[in-house]
Amino acid sequence: MPIDPEDIRFIEEMVKQLDATIGELAERESALRNTIGSARVEEVRALWNQTLDRQEELELRRSLDWRERELLWLWTRQRRIHATRALAGQAVMRSPPKV
Repeated sequence: MPIDPEDIRFIEEMVKQLDATIGELAERESALRNTIGSARVEEVRALWNQTLDRQEELELRRSLDWRERELLWLWTRQRRIHATRALAGQAVMRSPPKV
């Protein structure tokens, strides 16, 4: 089913906004990584990837500061935004515009 040109414009604008947000989040992630330090970021990444055993996870969660919690929040937001960006691109590619 063809997509209405107005819908294409809406999706294109949404993609621009998502791309801008992706860039902002990448900058914030870089700043957080520099502040937190690579060793601690790797520990937080292990928590994010769910590779810790239950006891390690509980200990790490208890010791998280606000920057580390922000990093986890940021990764969640990045994943969601990248998924939305991919869906928008797929929607445009799947359906040729109306003529």
